[in-house]
Amino acid sequence: MQKEELEKFASRVRKRIVQATCRAGVSHIGGSLSIVEILTCLYNGVLNVSDENLRSRERDQFVLSKGHAALALYSVLAEKGFLTESLFEEYCCQEETLLGIHPELGVPGIDAATGSLGHGLGIGIGLALAMKMKGLSHKVWVLAGDGEFNEGTNWECLPVALRYQLGNLVLIIDRNYLQLSGFTEELHPLDPLAEKLKAFGWLVETVDGHDLESLWNLFLRAKSCRGDKPLAVVAKTVKGKGIGELESRVGSHYCSVPESAVKEYLEGSFSE
Repeated sequence: MQKEELEKFASRVRKRIVQATCRAGVSHIGGSLSIVEILTCLYNGVLNVSDENLRSRERDQFVLSKGHAALALYSVLAEKGFLTESLFEEYCCQEETLLGIHPELGVPGIDAATGSLGHGLGIGIGLALAMKMKGLSHKVWVLAGDGEFNEGTNWECLPVALRYQLGNLVLIIDRNYLQLSGFTEELHPLDPLAEKLKAFGWLVETVDGHDLESLWNLFLRAKSCRGDKPLAVVAKTVKGKGIGELESRVGSHYCSVPESAVKEYLEGSFSE
């Protein structure tokens, strides 16, 4: 896919996120906006997902470990036509709707129920191991937040993936340096994150998480790789990307978008 097409897709996804947040009154908008480019690349030629195999386990699987950013995933699925517009418009952060704050099985295109932070990588390892045992050539892609690496489960998972030689596993870390209650390096320092991951024996790449061309090329290389080592991608991103008032702000984790400002956001930052 051409870079211009990816840019337009990402722009439409951001518009969906803002509009849905306004409609719902609140959402995890900051962490949703930080992963738009990552999801844009994955769902436009990297993952082998289509209408025909949407509910199949015998295809690439995607685990959104940072499940609170489900709105970004819903927006991508709707933009691809995997979710109907009527279903997408039900998103309102209420229990009675199918599209909850966190993704659940039963929603078209959702491969794992997540939201209990620190467990998505473990789910991904299980899926990747099952694929390997079945002789399938597909890959499992896990997108985790950097704040999740406060959880010991993630660090316990790293040697397990290496032990079973899960070269079919790709972990993407949304490295926006923020979590619910503050900056990661003030609360639970992670740097040098890439070097720590390398110390566990993983292949590691660092990339600008908003650079579509760099992400696209890296993901395509990862897709074609057939080695026996798992890959970790440290994607440097900006929480609240695209909305100046929210960028790199702790308060952007869970907040609303003022209705009076929606028009400005949609016609300004996200214009095609």
